[in-house]
Amino acid sequence: MNTPDPLAGHPPVLRLNTLIEASALERITPELEAIFHARLLANRVRGGVEQRLRESELKMQTAFAQAPRVHIVMVWGSAIGLLIALAFAATGGLWLHGYRLDIICMVFFGLIFALLALLPRVITWQQQPWEWLWRSMARRLVARQLKSARALAPFEAQYDFDGKVVTYTRITRTSSMVRWSRTLSRPGIFGNGYSVFFEPAPSMQCVLLLHAPDSRLEALLAQCPPPR
Repeated sequence: MNTPDPLAGHPPVLRLNTLIEASALERITPELEAIFHARLLANRVRGGVEQRLRESELKMQTAFAQAPRVHIVMVWGSAIGLLIALAFAATGGLWLHGYRLDIICMVFFGLIFALLALLPRVITWQQQPWEWLWRSMARRLVARQLKSARALAPFEAQYDFDGKVVTYTRITRTSSMVRWSRTLSRPGIFGNGYSVFFEPAPSMQCVLLLHAPDSRLEALLAQCPPPR
């Protein structure tokens, strides 16, 4: 049974109809992944992650510079204590009133060694772009966006625009169903076969429209007043 057209008594300002095929979805996937990847990196900078890591590294460097000998003694002391504890653990453990002192010492000296010797390296590592992580996240986000379309292709996507409000209708061989109505955020990202409208940063939520390139859409949105 077909769903009544909510715009039957109010013709849309613009209507776009596009046949969505699996090959088109695969073609735009790399472009969408690049867009989401860039958005993730921008959010990383916008959220102050890199700045906080640099501040932490500077504090540690300052503390070590003020007492370099103490730092060296603590690093070597914790390393030696850790080795001694490991030696006791390898020979059956050091027991005292039912407790394994060797394990307690391993945890204690291990934490000190990690804090003094490894933490600066961890901070430096965290400052790297983590390219593999961000690209993996972008792939998952795009896959989630395209999951339904991939499962149903081929079908026809119809978008009815009334200012910044868009209503999406999915048309198949057996039905025509209104799926949702959204208010678009500006600015949009327009590509060959899609448009993406992200919510205000740092949100990764977006409205993804699958349609053939059409300059009328960009012109329509350019006429809409900017959000307050």
